[in-house]
Amino acid sequence: MKVSQLFTLFILSLFIFKIEAGFNSMNKQAQKINKDNYNKEQNLTKDIKFGNTSSQYLDVYHDKVTKTSDELKPVVIYIHGGAWFLDDKYMYSILGSVLHEEGYVAVLPNYVLFPKGVIDDMVVDVYKAIQWTYDNIEQYGGDKNRIILSGHSAGAHLAALTVLKAKFGLKNKNIYLSPLPNLEKLVLMNGPYDFDDFDFISKFFTGSNNIERGIVEKLVTILSFSEYVSPTDVLKPYSDNSLTDLGTTKFNLYWADKDNIVQESSAINFMKQIRRVSPSTTVNYVFNQGNNYDHYTLIWDISFGKEEPKQMFLELIRM
Repeated sequence: MKVSQLFTLFILSLFIFKIEAGFNSMNKQAQKINKDNYNKEQNLTKDIKFGNTSSQYLDVYHDKVTKTSDELKPVVIYIHGGAWFLDDKYMYSILGSVLHEEGYVAVLPNYVLFPKGVIDDMVVDVYKAIQWTYDNIEQYGGDKNRIILSGHSAGAHLAALTVLKAKFGLKNKNIYLSPLPNLEKLVLMNGPYDFDDFDFISKFFTGSNNIERGIVEKLVTILSFSEYVSPTDVLKPYSDNSLTDLGTTKFNLYWADKDNIVQESSAINFMKQIRRVSPSTTVNYVFNQGNNYDHYTLIWDISFGKEEPKQMFLELIRM
């Protein structure tokens, strides 16, 4: 295995370790709140199949009335985080309800999680969820020409990686991905996009305990079948000013100064590559400083009914 691959494995193992520790502290309460909302939400069609595997199901939050073409609403696809091995679409039910209340059709897919799948498998699921949305969302009152792809943490990583691999027709699970329909924008929050960053490693080491050997072994399995895992690395081979778009003409990225899971440089390095290869692509960066927001605050606090993170999230979607 190449040194660069081992380096990537090491960083991702630390990412999983930190995420797992953070989820243990807050996940149960948020999970219960979202499950209750999921069970009572009326404007929701659950468990729509978008493929043939057990992971390929999605939920759509939409008006339960037929819409004419001039009433079609913008669409937000949300890819959940969870370090590639945690979580489920229902755990973000309140986010789906919020988007519906604000005039969007929200699509929340599941994707295969480790150990049942590796990153390439996850990319396949995200890819198929996007394609399903484009092909079918008008039935649910959504405008297929106004699709926003969003994601948090590992979900932001998978969203960016999927769109770029499809844009460039890169190999994924022994097939070359076809281009997806162009998206209106990508909204990426607290995602790890650059796995060659030494600052990223030093940040993980700060205050951390010994890393369990089993976690590292998990990551070896996750990445051993993936040639491309870093969205930043996908862009590096391309020449300056060589691309007019990257599967979308706008990226909105968010990071918070109390995030001790992902270093800011991960977003900075990704944005530099976007601006270098495609100067015509709009890149907006929201740096949340001085408000005591960590890696989880923006998304999880929406579940707890807090207005400030809700408005921040909606601003990112509308920007």
